[in-house]
Amino acid sequence: MKKLSNILGLWLLMLGMVACESSDAPYNGYIETTQEGAATLVLKGYENPQSGFTVFEPEGFQTPFYIQDKAFYGKQYTFVKSSSTRLDEMKTRPADDAWQTEVPVIDGAAYWARTATLAADQYVKFRICGIDGNNVTIEYAVEQDVRPNANANVKDESGYSLNLEIPRLNEANVFVAHSLKVNGTEMLNYALEWDDTKKHSSWVAFSFDATTRVAGDGVGRKDKFIVDPLLPEAMQVTDAHHKSDGFDRGHICGSADRLFTQEANDQTFYFSNMSPMIHSFNSPYWAEFEEQVRKWGGAERGVTTTYSKLYVVKGGALNELLVNYTGTKKGGDQIIPTTDENGFTIHGLACPKYYFMAVLSETDGVYHAIGFLAEHKEYSKAPTADEVKARAVSIDDLEEKTGIDFFCNLPDDLENTVESDMNLDDWAW
Repeated sequence: MKKLSNILGLWLLMLGMVACESSDAPYNGYIETTQEGAATLVLKGYENPQSGFTVFEPEGFQTPFYIQDKAFYGKQYTFVKSSSTRLDEMKTRPADDAWQTEVPVIDGAAYWARTATLAADQYVKFRICGIDGNNVTIEYAVEQDVRPNANANVKDESGYSLNLEIPRLNEANVFVAHSLKVNGTEMLNYALEWDDTKKHSSWVAFSFDATTRVAGDGVGRKDKFIVDPLLPEAMQVTDAHHKSDGFDRGHICGSADRLFTQEANDQTFYFSNMSPMIHSFNSPYWAEFEEQVRKWGGAERGVTTTYSKLYVVKGGALNELLVNYTGTKKGGDQIIPTTDENGFTIHGLACPKYYFMAVLSETDGVYHAIGFLAEHKEYSKAPTADEVKARAVSIDDLEEKTGIDFFCNLPDDLENTVESDMNLDDWAW
C-alpha cells in the first residue's frame, strides 16, 4: 500500500509539473504550499530562454526578477539563500550585509528577495518546488513594509495628483492637469493649481524624462495664446487681462520646456500658464535659471543629462506681491509697467515679488533636491553661473518663503532628507 501511495504521489507531482509548463499564470492546487496564503507559479528560462521566458512581478511591484544563466536576478533586487526549506520557517529577514545581487537556482532551496518602491520596502520569500527542463516551479509569499507619508495628496480622478512633481494641493484652489497622448498612451504634460482670487497659478509642475526631454522634429512655439479650456469660464484669464499693461506674458512652464510634441508646446500658451513679468526679468535674467534646469533635464539641445528623471515646480510666489510698483523702462508694448497698492496689474492680475523653482532629481533610486528664489525686478544683464548658484536654497527654505509644500508625495523619511539639505556639488553645473 505504501509503494502504491508513493507511485500515486510521484504521478501527481509529474502532473503538476506538466500543468505548470502549460501556463505562465500563477496557479494553485498541484504543488504543496508551506505557508498559508502562499501561491505558486512557473518561471521559464532555466535551460534556454529562447524556449520560453517569464518574469516574477507581483501586483504592486514596479520591476521583475527572473532566471538568468541559472541564477535568480533582477536589476532592482537583491537575494539571500535561506537555511530553511519551508516558507513558514522563514520568520526573520536576513541582515543587511547578507544580500547579494544574484543567487544560483538550486532545487529544493528557499530564498529571500527584496526590492523597493517609494511607497514600500518589498520582500518575497520563495522556494523551488521542482525543476523540469526549462521550467522552475516556485512557491512564494509577498511581504511589504509601507513607508509613512502623512502629507501625501489624495488620489484624484486622473491619478496625476500623486506624481512626484505635484505639491500638496490646496482645497481652496483648482487643480488642473493638462495631459495628451504620446504613442497611444495618455500622459501628463504639466499641471497647475489655480488661485482665482489672484487670477494666477500658485505653481506649475512638470517633469523631464525619456519621453518629454526629446525635442520632436519641427516642434516649436506658435505664439498662439489662448484661454485654458479646463478652467471654469468664470475663472478664465484672457488676452484682455494681459493687454497693454507693460508686463511680458511670461511663461511659467516654458515653451522650451515642452518640445516633445507640438500639442505639448501649444498647451504652454494657455493664459493660466502666464504671469505678468517685468521684461528684463523674464529675459535675460530668469531665462538663465530655466536654461540650467533644462540642461539638468536633458531638454537643452546638445546636452546629455546624468539624471533619469527631473521633477520641476515653477511659479511666482503669491504670498508676497509686488506692490506700488512703477518701472523705469517700458515693456515690449511700450508701456511702463505698474501695480497698485495690493500688488495687482491694471487689469487685475497678481504680480509676484519673487519667482521660484523647486527641482528634484532621480537616478537609480537616489534623489537630490534644490530650490531657486529670485526677486522680481528690473535687471541689466543675464546672471553669471555664480549668481545663479547664489540664488539656490534648500526646499525647506523655499517652502518657508512661499508657503507651498513641495514634493509631498515622497515618503516622509526621504522627503525630510532631500528637502532639508542643499548641496551644490550634487548638481552638474
